[in-house]
Amino acid sequence: MKRRLTVSQRQAIVKWGCLLLSVLLLVSVFAAIPYIVRAIPHISGNTKRPLLQGTSAMGNGTPQYNLGSGEIDCSEPAPDEPVGEYEPEAPIPTPEASENDLPVLSSNLAWYEAGSVPELNIINRTKYNVVLADYLKKPFPIDCAIPDNEPLVLIIHTHGSESYLENGFDFYSPEESFRSTDESRGVVHIGEILCEKLNSLGINTVHDKTMYDIADFNKSYTYSREGIKKMLEKYPTVEFVIDLHRDSVFDSNDRNIKPLTTLNGKDCAQLMLVVGTDEGGSAHGGWRDNLTLATHLQQKMNDIYPTLARPINLRSAAFNQALTKGSLLLEVGSCGNTVEEAENAILLFAQVYASLIKENLK
Repeated sequence: MKRRLTVSQRQAIVKWGCLLLSVLLLVSVFAAIPYIVRAIPHISGNTKRPLLQGTSAMGNGTPQYNLGSGEIDCSEPAPDEPVGEYEPEAPIPTPEASENDLPVLSSNLAWYEAGSVPELNIINRTKYNVVLADYLKKPFPIDCAIPDNEPLVLIIHTHGSESYLENGFDFYSPEESFRSTDESRGVVHIGEILCEKLNSLGINTVHDKTMYDIADFNKSYTYSREGIKKMLEKYPTVEFVIDLHRDSVFDSNDRNIKPLTTLNGKDCAQLMLVVGTDEGGSAHGGWRDNLTLATHLQQKMNDIYPTLARPINLRSAAFNQALTKGSLLLEVGSCGNTVEEAENAILLFAQVYASLIKENLK
C-alpha cells in the first residue's frame, strides 16, 4: 500500500523546485551576457548623452536627434564627431554650507522690475531738495577734448581691502570679515578690469591700486585724498575720478542681501553711484556738478542695461569729490556678491561709461 504525501510535504517540494528553477534561470542569464554583447557591439560604449535644448552638446555644430526620451542616440557617429572620444563633462562641485554658516539672499534693488520702464530714483540723505529730472537737463559738467596719449580717468580705492565671496558661494562663515589684502578677491581686482576695459575702448585710464584703508581705516579718506592729489599732479589731463568700492547690505533681521540682476544671460552685481555734498561741512560748493554727471550716467545705464543700477545715493559727506567735477564713488555690488558677479557688472559699466564720455567730449 502506497503512502500518500501530506499537504505540507507537497508544498515543500513545490517551494524547493521553484527555487532551484530560479537559480538555474539566473545562472543562464549571466552566462549569456558575453554572447549578447558580441552580437550588439555598440551597447558597450557611450550611446546616450543628455539633450541640451537649443545648443550643440559638442559645440561644433553636431546635429542632435530628439528621440522623444530626453536623450540623443549616438549609436551612429554624427558627422565630424570623433568616434569613441566622447566623455561626459564632470559635474562642477557645489560648495556646501556647514551648520554654522549664514545664508546670502539676493534681491533686485533697482526700485523697478526688469521689463518695466526704468526710472531715475534717488536716496536723498541730505537737507537739499533734489529733482533728478532737472539735473538731466543740465549740460554735461566736463568740457574738454579726449586726450590721445594721456589719461582721462583715474580709478582709486579708498577702501581697497573690501572683498567679495568666492565664486559659487551663497553663504559665509560668521567669522567672515569681508576684507582681504588679496587683490584678486576684492575691489582692486574689479578696478583693474575696469581700467583695462576702458583703455581698450579708447578711454585712457590709470589705476591706483593702493589700499588706503590698511594703515588706519578711520583715516582712509584722508589718505586717499592725498593719493588723488598726487595722481592729479602727475596726470593733469585727468578729469574723471572713480573711487571704486563694494557696499554692505543687511536687512532688519541682519540677513546679508546681495543686489543682483541678470543681464546678457549672466548674474551681475547691481551698482550704485554715491554723490557727496557740502552738508557735512566740507568745502564742496561744486557738488551739483558731480550730481549732474551721476544723473547723466544713471540715465545711460538705465537706457542700455535696465536694472544694472540702484538709485543714486546723495550724502552729506564730500568723499573727496571736490577735487574734480568728474568725481564719483561707485559701489559695485555688496559683500554678499561673488567676484564673478562683480566682474560681470563692471564690464557692462565700462561700456556705458565710455559711451557717455565719447558722446559728450570731442
